[in-house]
Order: sequence, then C-alpha cells, then structure tokens
Amino acid sequence: MGLITSLSTENRQRLEGIASEKFHQLGLKVYQPLLTSVLAQDLKATIHTPETLPDAEIEQVKLLSNSNNWSAVIIRKNPLVIVHNSRHAITRQNSNLMHEFAHIILKHEMVPYDPSTGLPQRRQQDEDEAVYLGGCLQIPRRGLLWAIQKKMTIDRIALHFNASQDMVQFRMNVIG
Repeated sequence: MGLITSLSTENRQRLEGIASEKFHQLGLKVYQPLLTSVLAQDLKATIHTPETLPDAEIEQVKLLSNSNNWSAVIIRKNPLVIVHNSRHAITRQNSNLMHEFAHIILKHEMVPYDPSTGLPQRRQQDEDEAVYLGGCLQIPRRGLLWAIQKKMTIDRIALHFNASQDMVQFRMNVIG
C-alpha cells in the first residue's frame, strides 16, 4: 500500500493543519520557506553529522560517513539530538531533517533497534505520517498553491522552498 492510500484524507488534512499551525507559531506565512535551522531552534534540537557527533567511535563515523544508505536518525529526544547524512544533496538533507522533526512534532515514540541488523524497527504508520508532515513543513499546501498561482516552475518552487524537484512533484501529486 502506497503512502497516499495508507493515510486517510482526514489524517492528511490533520497533518497539513499541524504544518500550518507550526508556520503560524513561528511567525511565518505559508509561502515563506521554513529553514531547518529555524525549526531546529524552535524544537531545541542539536543537529550533527557523523563527523561532528561527540563521543562517536571512529569506526562508526567512518561507516556512516561513507554510506548513502541512511538519511537521518533521532538519537536522543531529551535533549533532542539528530544525526543526518551530509553526503546527501542539501535539498535531501532538508527533507531528511523535516522528516525527523515531524516525528518529534507528532510525539512518535522512539523505536528500538534490531540487534541483528542495527536498523530501527520502524512503525509504518509513524513513518508514513512523518513523510507526509515532513513534506508539509517543507512545502505547505497553501504555499504550493501560492507558487502555482504565481506561475512558478517546478525548479523555481524547489529553489524557493529549499526543496528538491522530487519533493515539489511529491507535494503536487498528494494535493492534486
């Protein structure tokens, strides 16, 4: 089941509303870009890459620094610490961080790691909600409609919202 069909219309509307409320709380209009640094400050988050993570083992840093097979992870909720993959394009890094911020905003529980794989044991509903809300935070529905009304191209919308063209297309697809 794909993301669009796994989330009810009501749930998608709820997530859009949460994003709009966050913009309002931060004093932003929905057509303004929400920088990850602003949201990190609001959530009192410390953001690291593997290279900047204090007390990380050298082998872990090497493994993570040389891999594209991961995006970002919350390693502690209180205080909030997120590690993200600096090898990804900056637009992807923004998306990865918005996804992790979405987990925090939605108060999702931390998941344990599978000892055999070292990977988190994800809950699909939480992941789908975080993907959707992360997209809403990066490009709010009303912000996208504003950009379309201004006859902005996908490239220009992506640049305006610090997003990838894929994220713009995803948001266009999910809001119709």
